[in-house]
Amino acid sequence: METVPRSGAYILAKNRTQHMGKRQAQKKVEAIRDAIGVLSETNRLVPHGWRYTAATQMAEAGVDMRDIQAVTGPKTLSIVQKNTAQANQKTASRRAQTAREQSENETGKC
Repeated sequence: METVPRSGAYILAKNRTQHMGKRQAQKKVEAIRDAIGVLSETNRLVPHGWRYTAATQMAEAGVDMRDIQAVTGPKTLSIVQKNTAQANQKTASRRAQTAREQSENETGKC
């Protein structure tokens, strides 16, 4: 993806100025899933999972919940909070561990 030129306003687009509708995107993804043999069972690729993954990655990067909501599209912040809870816990754990290590370094304890 890093090598793909970035132009236009949308990730999934009909053209440079119009976004692709949800159903149109689902049909394209379904055709790709069918072509590569991941249409069902445990190896299936589900676009809804991409939304969850994006929300988790943004939360881990420290993106504000309202911005995550704007990108991923849930109607309420409580859904965003639910989808990013694991990422928030992971981030909080890292902060706590870093604070503990800094405290040990300052006091000379190991």
